[in-house]
Amino acid sequence: MKRRILVVDDTPLIREHLRVILEMDGYEVETANDGRSALAAVRERLFHLVITDLRMPDMSGIELLQSVRAEKLPFGVIVLTGHGDTQVALDVMKAGADDFVTKPYEPDHLRFLVQRILERRRLIDELQQLQKQMSEDYSFHNIVSKSPKMRRIFDLIEQIGPIGSTVLIFGETGTGKELVAHAIHAADSQRKGPFIALNCAALHESLLESELFGHEKGAFTGADRRKKGRFELADGGTFFLDEVGDVSPAMQAKLLRVLQSGTFERVGGTETLKVDVRIVAASNKRLEDEVKAGRFRSDLFYRLNVIRIDLPPLRDRAEDVPLLAMHFIEKFKPMSTPPVTEIDPDAMQALIDHTWPGHIRELENAIKAAVAMAEGSVIHRDALPATVAPRARKAATSSTLIDIERPLPDLTTDLIGRVERDYFTRLLAQYKGNVARCAKHSGLSRRSVTQKLQKYELDRTRFKDAAFVDPSEG
Repeated sequence: MKRRILVVDDTPLIREHLRVILEMDGYEVETANDGRSALAAVRERLFHLVITDLRMPDMSGIELLQSVRAEKLPFGVIVLTGHGDTQVALDVMKAGADDFVTKPYEPDHLRFLVQRILERRRLIDELQQLQKQMSEDYSFHNIVSKSPKMRRIFDLIEQIGPIGSTVLIFGETGTGKELVAHAIHAADSQRKGPFIALNCAALHESLLESELFGHEKGAFTGADRRKKGRFELADGGTFFLDEVGDVSPAMQAKLLRVLQSGTFERVGGTETLKVDVRIVAASNKRLEDEVKAGRFRSDLFYRLNVIRIDLPPLRDRAEDVPLLAMHFIEKFKPMSTPPVTEIDPDAMQALIDHTWPGHIRELENAIKAAVAMAEGSVIHRDALPATVAPRARKAATSSTLIDIERPLPDLTTDLIGRVERDYFTRLLAQYKGNVARCAKHSGLSRRSVTQKLQKYELDRTRFKDAAFVDPSEG
């Protein structure tokens, strides 16, 4: 579908010029000559972007902007203004504009802004669609994914769930192996027992044996009562052995016996117990490699490796990052006041660009931290951990905010002085101290530019030298 843009201006020549420029780029363009007719149009028809003049009779561009934002109409807004005053720029941005352009505008710069804002709007629409579809289409036993690789795993789980076979899951740390084990248990309607999990790497061998098989009273110092082990507790259900590749050779032999016969004795006991347990094991090590290296018993490996599931790392399912991010925002929003319900597209792009060495666990922790750090209901890029969204150096930040192709940057009040000085420094550098050309570019009068140079003690004669280097780039 063509992107539809509404141009609002009380000057017919400007309306027609903008229409021609935008239609040449393939957009569908409608025009309105005042704010009220524009508001009626956006209420009736779908638009992806509105470009509106600031000063119009009856309803100003800011009033139009405030109305469409109050009604939460889903499109971007660019405001055109013939005034280069910083406060006007602040008012426009605070009212909810995506950007602004001063007259006379440069067509190429306007095209760039239109493309950027439409792309941003597309991402916002996708995020909203993800929120709607997350629970309906992309959730499988608490696993969220639209990746074809994961969808094939979902199909496999549905297939093997009722069979009761032993399953071995391989995946790097943080890829969600325990969630897959839970899904296998949930898909097994024949088993009415509980799901019991144990991280084998987290316990010393002596403690691991007691956790697995239980112990009798007096079996060792501190054993003041009988304790059931995880195998016994999981009878009739599923026992998830996480990081089974870290189990010692001696314990591997004991595990093998249980898998072969379904029997074991508690530590310090003589009674042989028999259980009916489905085993789901997982490892972040490839057990076939461990077998070749002599660190893992081959007979135990073959007992575990009946059905194999290889979980893809998050870097191989990047399409899931936005979906998972929205899932975790929904999970953690009760932690914040007001509840965090959205993520800014720039922040989402940072998540998409990150390589996620810690996989889903790292993403979950990043969103949890961002929810705690967010100001208001939206997660912005600066709320994400620095490891996920690196902070730019001050010079780089200044360079990003003050693009000489833009008359004025997005500002906050405490940055106005520094930003204005850097802005005019860059203009002087570009036009080699020519005040008239600086005035034309910025939309200010020569007198206003001269006053700014005096205010910030900028000597235009220094900029006539072609070898001048912008200090912010030093």
